[in-house]
Amino acid sequence: MRNILLSILVASCMLSTEVYAKEYTNSVRGSYGIVDLGTSYSRMLDVLGQPESSYRHVVYDRNGWPHKAISYFYTINNAKYEITVVDGNVFRISWERE
Repeated sequence: MRNILLSILVASCMLSTEVYAKEYTNSVRGSYGIVDLGTSYSRMLDVLGQPESSYRHVVYDRNGWPHKAISYFYTINNAKYEITVVDGNVFRISWERE
């Protein structure tokens, strides 16, 4: 019984580290410039090119109001970036090592 509980504890710790592996940053450097928070969607495409993939979702502001968002995924220099765009501007940039 003790081995089973220990195995469950180890597995849950391994899964939780995967969830918290992302870090947040204020900017990302592309081939033709820098994309930072507040940059327009069209400028992001000019600097980083077409994303590998994307998905639509909802984010909430500090007052709890929902906003439509699209997250775009890029791989740059062995790091995976997720850039979230809300109302046509970069809202959040997160990254993790491959």
